[in-house]
Parts: sequence; structure tokens; C-alpha cells
Amino acid sequence: MNITTSPALNPLRPLLTILVGLACLSAGGAGAQTSPYYLGASQRFTHNSNVFLAQDATAKSDTISSTGLRVGLVQPISRQRLSASLSANVNRYSSLSALNNTDYALDTRLDWETVDRLSGNVAFSSRESLPADAAALSSGLRNLLKVNSASVQANLGGVTMWSFDAGAAVSRASYSEALYARNNTNQTSINAGARVTPASGLSLRAGLRHANVSYPNAGNDVRRNDLDLSATVNPGGASVFTSRISLTRENHSLADRNVSNWTGALGWNWKPTGKLSTSLNLSRDSSNGSYDFTSGTINVGASNSTVATTLGLTAQWEVTSKIGLTGNLSHSRRSLDNALTVGTGVAPSTASDRTNSLGLSVQYAVLRNVDLGCGVTWSDRSVSSSGVTVLSAPYSATTYSCFGQALLR
Repeated sequence: MNITTSPALNPLRPLLTILVGLACLSAGGAGAQTSPYYLGASQRFTHNSNVFLAQDATAKSDTISSTGLRVGLVQPISRQRLSASLSANVNRYSSLSALNNTDYALDTRLDWETVDRLSGNVAFSSRESLPADAAALSSGLRNLLKVNSASVQANLGGVTMWSFDAGAAVSRASYSEALYARNNTNQTSINAGARVTPASGLSLRAGLRHANVSYPNAGNDVRRNDLDLSATVNPGGASVFTSRISLTRENHSLADRNVSNWTGALGWNWKPTGKLSTSLNLSRDSSNGSYDFTSGTINVGASNSTVATTLGLTAQWEVTSKIGLTGNLSHSRRSLDNALTVGTGVAPSTASDRTNSLGLSVQYAVLRNVDLGCGVTWSDRSVSSSGVTVLSAPYSATTYSCFGQALLR
């Protein structure tokens, strides 16, 4: 591990800079009318007790300063709606300066509709940052993950109880470090389905999906087919229930990893009052060709994760008109093997791990377009495997962060 050390950053300089920016932006935008554009700046300080998500005996902690820019647009155009956002952050580590990087996230989307009950959307996103996958951080190097994705979706219906949808998505993921290049992926997906609304508050859908996943640096290809059955139930009160069950089949070209199993998701959104809302979600899916039904794009997961089961709970409480609290709790179980990327002639390793995470944050709206906040997150992972050092390692980490953000609209 080749990590250089630099003198500690002076935390006052970026903090003073952002405070001056906050004052200027809020003073200039206090009496302005809302526009479709926004421009903003942010400053965040984070202390991470285990930067590389390594075993506790070798954990390295650091404090990171992230200075960011926010630019966005939300513009109705006749029946259409165009939205775009760009966020970028300059991240500087106090001690582990080899990890200094600039991350960014660009998202664009056009929602369109015609007078003939035809509607849909076109979306594109591009982002680059240090990955959250512990395996990608284990080298101790600045291993940046870059993901470009695009999707198109069309829907026919809306007046009758029947509607139909179809779409396609493409995604490309690449790592900057050669040691992890075997995990680079190219993914494409197509989907089609029919939805029926037999009664108010009840929606049923049946659909088909096909995905191709290629690992160009490993010479492996994956074909995935899904039969989806889903339902949304809104009884008219404070709750909305969602469910999906899918028969999933994967065929792999070089690895003896063909599988046929059940995947799916359950969700419960509950809003008992105007100030409190909760969301409980359970999902089970594999990483290859996993489709995001909300954004219409393909998720990019760790290639060594065969199946992941995740249970998550999020609660938001609006304490006052200016103060909000958010809490989240999650538990994840993964089955792992490296059959896709280990290469020919080498026996693959298998493993399984469990990760628990708990987070709590508070946000304070100083002015209409100025926010401050702090948060803390605890996480730990346990591993069951003879190949712990290859696929996954146990760790615990605590992260504290505080931020300030101002937007000019």
C-alpha cells in the first residue's frame, strides 16, 4: 500500500470561504422570484474511522474536506418537462493525500407526453467517485469508479384500465486502477410490460426483461432473463404498499455459475402525519443486470456478489418548519464468489457476509435556500468464508460529517 502523507489541511480556510458564499448567495436571492435554474455551493467535513473498510487491526482514519458546486435546471416546456443537475466536489484528505479526488454526478431527464395517451422519458447520467465497495478499496489506492448510463421508456395508456410500457437501458462501468479492471462492465437491457388497474388504489403489472452483461477484460458474458409480476396497493389512508416477484435466469459464458432463482422486492411507505414519514423496503437481487425500476437504469454492483438481500428502514421527522431529522437502519446479506473475474485455470473462492448500518442526521434551514446539517453513521460487517481476504473482510466504521449548502434560484 503506497499512501503518502501530507500536512493536515487548515479547516478554517474552506469553512470561511463557504460562509462568505452563503452570506452572498442568501443576500442576493432573498427577494428574488423562483427561477427554473439554480446555482449553489457546499462545504462538508467528514471524519471516517476506517477509510478503506479494512479489518479493525489495520484500519486507517482520516478527515476529509469536500468543497462542492451545485448547478441545476427544472423547466416545463409545453407538455414536456426538462430537468438537469450537476454536482461536483473537490475532496481533500488530511493524511491520505493519495486519495485526493474530484467526484461528480451529472443527471439529465426529459419527461414527455402527447395528446394520444403516449408518454415517457429519456434519461442520461454520468458520475465518478470512490466506490463504496470494500473490495474496490482494499488495494489502498485511489480506485475511482466511473459509470455512464442512459435509458428510454415509453408508456401507452392512462384513460382506460389498461396501459403498456417498453424501454431500454445501457450502462458502462470502469475502474481507474488496473488491479480492478477485470470488474469493468458493459450492460444493456430491454423491457416490456402490461399494467391493469382493476380498482381504485390497485395496480397490477406483468413484464419481461432481458439483459446482457459483458466483462471485456475478463472475457466473460452474462445473459439474464426476468419474468416480473408486481403490484401497488394504495388503500387510501397513510400507507402505500408495493411488491414485485421475478423469476430470474442467468447464463454465463465462461463460469459454471448458471442460476435460476426468485428475486423481488417489497415496500411499505407510511405517512401517519404531515410531519412524519417512514419507508420500509426489502429486496433480493443479483448484481448482474439488476434494474432500477425508479430511475429506469441498470444498477452497477460488485461482480463478485451473486445474490444480495437487503432490508432497510428510513424515517423522516419534520421537527419544526426549519429543523428535520432523518434516521435509517439497514441489514444486508450477500453471497459472493469471484468466478466471473478470477480468470481461467484458477479455482474461484466463495464467501458470504452480513453488513449492518445505522445513521442519524439533522438538517437546519437557516434561510429558504441555505441549509446546515450534521450526521453520524455506524456500520459493521461480519464474514463467513475461508477466502476472507479475497472477497470480503470484517470491519467496523464510524463516520461523522457536517455540511453547509446555499442555492441561488
